[in-house]
Amino acid sequence: MSFQDKLEAAQKELNETNIWKSNHNPPFLVLLRKLGFNIRPFHYGSFISNFLNSSVWFSVVWGGIMWFTIWQSNGMSAQAALITSLSAGLLFGFIMAAYYKYSAKKNNLSGWHKL
Repeated sequence: MSFQDKLEAAQKELNETNIWKSNHNPPFLVLLRKLGFNIRPFHYGSFISNFLNSSVWFSVVWGGIMWFTIWQSNGMSAQAALITSLSAGLLFGFIMAAYYKYSAKKNNLSGWHKL
């Protein structure tokens, strides 16, 4: 079964749940898929992949925004900013990975390989 077939089956399964469409098919995933990336819905990802993806992007984006808007002008050292960004990213990543795992289990979603 091709990625597109699995994605359509996953979207159909997700639409039958109480999960908001903006949660299981956020705009940035739609954009990445239009750019040619084969990214499965987060509800079908493993805990580790969701943890790593969420941690990395949050650390970089949030840390960058905080550095250029607040931390740099307040005299925060780059090392402290990096540690703070990584800590926040790890916490965010864990919370998001736990949420997606819980949500998939609560809504009895089948595994990606079973679609």
